[in-house]
Amino acid sequence: MRLVATILIAFVCASGCGREPSRLLRQGQLAINDFPLYLTEGVTGRVWKIDRDRTKTLVVDGLNDPRGIATDRFQNVYVAEYGAGRILKIPAGSSTYTVLREGLKSPSVVAVDSFGEVYVAQDGAQDVIRVSDGKEFAVYSSLPTALAFGVNDKPLVGLYDANNMLWGWDPDSTSADIAAPVNASLDGTGRVYVATGDPQAGQVIRFHQDSPGDGKVVADNLLGPAGIAVDLVGDIFVVEQGANRVVLITYDGYKYAWVTAEDPQYLAFTQY
Repeated sequence: MRLVATILIAFVCASGCGREPSRLLRQGQLAINDFPLYLTEGVTGRVWKIDRDRTKTLVVDGLNDPRGIATDRFQNVYVAEYGAGRILKIPAGSSTYTVLREGLKSPSVVAVDSFGEVYVAQDGAQDVIRVSDGKEFAVYSSLPTALAFGVNDKPLVGLYDANNMLWGWDPDSTSADIAAPVNASLDGTGRVYVATGDPQAGQVIRFHQDSPGDGKVVADNLLGPAGIAVDLVGDIFVVEQGANRVVLITYDGYKYAWVTAEDPQYLAFTQY
């Protein structure tokens, strides 16, 4: 009996432990997010990989205003090329990209669900579509500037002009009143973090997994926050566009300048 159990454990770890992409994760199960962290720079057209020790490695250069960035569980990277109207895929470990979809209307943010499907919010159309087939999931009367998938693949959509964060596709979904939500991210337990876009007094607000409930401010006095990413222990990394840097807000509330960047846009941890 012990021999069978040992063999079973060894098989599971060979398939799903460590830093190899796990094929044992079920639909709706949250992936593990950890370093490296990816960052887009709009004006320079660059995508950077940043390691835990803050070492920056150039991944791709020469893009036309790259903005939203996301990863999947196979460590592929997806980028919304705002200026060229395209969604790009950078395979794991590569410095070249392929075009997944083009002809888009100012694609701004991207997100990946637990099936590996990529979704993009378009500023020009004020909608969210699935990249693989172009299916439109929602059209809004406001810019959809935040996009993520929560527990059980619940879509999270921030409506910038409406000062609203939706827990669902429909404008009538459960929501939270948030001033100018610009980006959203999740921690390891599925709690939702939303950055507000104030150029002088931006905040990060944390919410429950399944519904807004009462939000808690976990970071404030941020200078034009944009991209946001949360690590396994609850440390928050935020792009401060007003200071051309990424800052680290530790799980216990301390803020540090982490790395500098030229016109930083969005962040994404690697999924495992």
